Amino acid sequence: MGSFLKVCILATTGLLITVTLPLHAQPSVQTSASWQLDPVHSFGLFRVQHMNAGMFWGRFNNVTGTITHHEDGSMPPKLEVHCAVESIDTGSEKLDRTMLGPKWFNGKEHEAMTFVSTSGEKIDSTHWKLKGDLTIAGVSREVEVMTELTGIGGGPQGRKIGFECTVEINRNAFGIRILRGAIGDKVRLVVGLEGDEMKTE
Repeated sequence: MGSFLKVCILATTGLLITVTLPLHAQPSVQTSASWQLDPVHSFGLFRVQHMNAGMFWGRFNNVTGTITHHEDGSMPPKLEVHCAVESIDTGSEKLDRTMLGPKWFNGKEHEAMTFVSTSGEKIDSTHWKLKGDLTIAGVSREVEVMTELTGIGGGPQGRKIGFECTVEINRNAFGIRILRGAIGDKVRLVVGLEGDEMKTE
């Protein structure tokens, strides 16, 4: 019968009048869902120029956090992402140990790099500019992260969501000033995220 009841009234004038009355107020539809990051399929990458020549890439293998996403597009996604510093992987154990030291990521005092989004601007149905706080080596700065919804899928175990986030920073702003000239100041961060939908009670 739908959301409205149509009542036909035969008036005393002999006219047939149709009156449309609402049966009830329509409930608001909750379109947001929360997702727990899958650490196996989430990762962080960084890119920096070495000796004014090639672009060097490194990886963080342990990425955790949560995503809140509104599938109707009414609000930007909300991201909270943690990259465990000790999971750094440069392809060289010696370099890994060096970068965990106090002049780089200072892994003993600061176990994780974090990003927490605070607001966002929608570009289209799958892209946003998210603003938020990025913390590296204990220093927090507001950054703008280009964020892409790469897909929503899943299987028998439940739904999955994917995002890719990219931001370029100046490492000096986070207190990492070692080897200036030999190592570039600009660092590109790319984070691939895959989350499992969190069941609500």
